[in-house]
Amino acid sequence: MNDFMHDIELSERDQAMLAGEEGRAAQIALRIVIKIAVVQGAKKLLDISNVHVGGSIYTGQASLKVIETFAQLGARVRVPTSINAISIDRLRWRDQNVDPEFAGYADRLAAAFEAMGANPIFSCTPYIFPDSPKLGDDIVWAESNAIVYSNSVLGARTNRHGDFLDICAAITGRAPCCGLHLDENRKGNFLVNVPHLTNLDSSFYTVLGYLIGKYAGSDIPVISGLDEKPSVEDLKYLSSTLATSGAVGMFHMVGVTPEAPTLSQALGGSQASRTLDVTREDLLSVFTKLSTAHDEKLDLVLLGSPHFTLGDFKVLAELVDAKQASGKCDVLITTSQFVYQQAQESGYVGRIERFGARVSTDLCLCMLNASMFPSSTKTAMTNSGKFAHYGPGLIGKGVYFGNLQDCVNSAVAGKRVIEHPRWLQ
Repeated sequence: MNDFMHDIELSERDQAMLAGEEGRAAQIALRIVIKIAVVQGAKKLLDISNVHVGGSIYTGQASLKVIETFAQLGARVRVPTSINAISIDRLRWRDQNVDPEFAGYADRLAAAFEAMGANPIFSCTPYIFPDSPKLGDDIVWAESNAIVYSNSVLGARTNRHGDFLDICAAITGRAPCCGLHLDENRKGNFLVNVPHLTNLDSSFYTVLGYLIGKYAGSDIPVISGLDEKPSVEDLKYLSSTLATSGAVGMFHMVGVTPEAPTLSQALGGSQASRTLDVTREDLLSVFTKLSTAHDEKLDLVLLGSPHFTLGDFKVLAELVDAKQASGKCDVLITTSQFVYQQAQESGYVGRIERFGARVSTDLCLCMLNASMFPSSTKTAMTNSGKFAHYGPGLIGKGVYFGNLQDCVNSAVAGKRVIEHPRWLQ
């Protein structure tokens, strides 16, 4: 046994796996899990019940070789495992001006995960799927918004992980026992007081998350003062921007999230180490600064980062009824095949397509690249704080941020239309 393994308490099954009794792939995977555990200061491993693989984005030959090698060695996942959004829309990439060589590599990466038994949901919102983890479950989830959502809203337990630990955990069923898996590390310590506001929508939660993330660092925020109960979509956008502007792994929302029925319980019976009193001016500043574009003319409206949920489709369908997008403005929505089918059956897709929007599945907005759009494209708009943050670098275009109503109004006008947020009126 290598020296680094002496620092970790191993079960009999761990030792058998390291001896190769469960195959070469499991042996390699467990060695990686143990090495990461040592780096993280864990003293033992724990059993996990679910994995969401985030290393499904094709970033080059090295990452592809690692995953294909595992598959070729006969690796199989030992716990229910799902796959994050991938780099292409498998059904539509040919119509999206995607390079065939790149598409081939991206498809091979996805296929290797599938060969190991992972579920090809190709979604960055695994928490809206049936049989999602429950309160207290130890899991290994990748994809930043899903990590925050699972810890906070579901009450399942996962750390922020880099690529490869997720698939190694899936192959072995084991993960380092440290960080947010431990009760003592899940207590809130950063109190965030929110002013009394009404008419809240997802743009408020997007802005609030981005603001908190900038100040939180790796602390666990406790959000207090909200009077309106947030929806799944609101919590999705909050989780997304908390993880975009900061290194937040979970949050508590008093009276909403399962480990925060009261402020005292959210703080673990202690006092907050620091406090942020959010002001209306703070929120308006973030709302405004999320827009980085300057041209009034609008070429693109991009929705679905994180993936559109059925609730998002319902709201959008109601907003676009009897309206028509400008022929000069492309409207693209990304979601999973699972939600797309639900939205089709509910009639939402037809209503949205009649408006002039199109839907793409399997990939997320943060996997887009400039080649997917006409060279004349200059300015985009989104309701996603995550894409407003990353978009200019990903697609090389200026990006405006607004709520979903703003995005619809702008698509109709073919130019930027951003109203003062209702929740600040």
